[in-house]
Amino acid sequence: MQTFSHKCLKCDAKYSDTDPDPYYCDSCKIEVKRIAAEVDAKVKPSKKKMGSMELYDSLPKVRGFVNAKDIL
Repeated sequence: MQTFSHKCLKCDAKYSDTDPDPYYCDSCKIEVKRIAAEVDAKVKPSKKKMGSMELYDSLPKVRGFVNAKDIL
């Protein structure tokens, strides 16, 4: 495998790896992952979308059939 030398996109530190494109050095990768985990913890999870079957099961039914206006 060929090794490439790069400068980190964040801190300009030199590092080498097998990828031909420059990214973050190892220490910056750890920092970016830490920040991402903090943001994920602060952001509320979005409301779970119901699947088609769950939506169908939750709708009121008359004689086993769903009223079309309840779908929209």
